[in-house]
Amino acid sequence: MGSRNRFLAGTAVLAAAVLSGGFAAAPAIASQSPCVAPDSRPTVRFLDYDSGVANRTVEGGCSINDLIDDESAWANHGGFVAHVTDVARDLVGAGVITAGEAAALTGTAAHSDVGKTSSYVSLFDGTTESYANWGYVGGRGFALRDGSMVTTNSPTGGGLGMLWYRAAQFGDFSLRLQFRDERGGDANARSNSGVLVRFPGVDPAANPQCNTTDPAWVAVNCGHEIQINDSPELGSNDPRKTGSVYGFADLNLAQARPTDKGVWNDLEIRVVGQHYTVIRNGVVINEFDNVPGLPFPGRPTDPGTSGRQYAQGYIGLQNHDGGSVIAFRNVRVRDLG
Repeated sequence: MGSRNRFLAGTAVLAAAVLSGGFAAAPAIASQSPCVAPDSRPTVRFLDYDSGVANRTVEGGCSINDLIDDESAWANHGGFVAHVTDVARDLVGAGVITAGEAAALTGTAAHSDVGKTSSYVSLFDGTTESYANWGYVGGRGFALRDGSMVTTNSPTGGGLGMLWYRAAQFGDFSLRLQFRDERGGDANARSNSGVLVRFPGVDPAANPQCNTTDPAWVAVNCGHEIQINDSPELGSNDPRKTGSVYGFADLNLAQARPTDKGVWNDLEIRVVGQHYTVIRNGVVINEFDNVPGLPFPGRPTDPGTSGRQYAQGYIGLQNHDGGSVIAFRNVRVRDLG
């Protein structure tokens, strides 16, 4: 995906090749690399419906999920089902899936809501134009590099930093993105970051209930941070691991389902009402009900859940510390309201 437009164009080329029996043209397709950010979830999904069919890789580095392209805006449900039927038929002909798996794909497509409900909208597709919709507050910053937003120690070299999507607030939503730990050093040196959701802005004066004068901490104190941290459970490492709803529903390392450094991970955060669901690489790893009255453990001056009851808010990406290097790409959101 990288650039969402490049991804869709590349997928269209690949899908056309598949549907015309074009697997024989693999070298030409692969050289175009249409799926620089392939959907690597373990099974083929149609928005909220899981077919159970293994999400195999096909030509050009794409997966079956990429060929299906359930996230795009389809004119109608019938057109999507016809598309899946055609793709499944030709994947059978190419020996990628079995006839039984093709039937599962078509049946799941028919039961899905694709073409009937909201599609995903890109917030960052790797281009400078989409990057310009994000604002920056705090100390350590971000840079646009190879289609990703990457944490850096500039511009000031100190203090918590945050990149936030300033163009819109979101109520009930599914947020999907990919992240990768790019920290150097030995395997035990891991990055710490997070995704901030449902915070009311970045102006401390306009949000005195957040109990901070630092714009980057407004999101921390009044929103919810979905932690990114696959560090070993050793020494002074933060015990709250990836997928934790920071401070309120924390995960250990095993529950976080960690990956090695240098591996792109698919992260989905769903917020409906005050119910939070965190999905990593296609697996639900955490759920949390943001009921009022829960204090923030160990930080009594920070707002508890009663101060985090917003029905909508902004989305942000955290730069936690100088040693961490996290890359984010393919950020998109779907309205679940």
